[in-house]
Amino acid sequence: MSGREMEELILLKRSVNELIDGHRATKEELIRVRSEKEELRELLVKKEKDLELINKEFDRAKLSGAMMGGGVETDDAKKRITDLVREIDNCIALLNNI
Repeated sequence: MSGREMEELILLKRSVNELIDGHRATKEELIRVRSEKEELRELLVKKEKDLELINKEFDRAKLSGAMMGGGVETDDAKKRITDLVREIDNCIALLNNI
């Protein structure tokens, strides 16, 4: 083998080793990113549940505040209560028909 061929072989080996190292680093990065993605997904689910609870609490507070005060909110609260009572009455009627 000539000196030129040997140099090319050494360069090729070096390039292959760099590619292998890059591939290994990319795989490790992919594992880290997937783990981070899963953690963020879990955090998102938790935050969505928290938001749902906060919205329910807000609705309850708004309803109770409307009952105490007056205005448009009181009308909304009364309408909501009327709708709930109507729905309960419908459920009772369905149960009586069984």
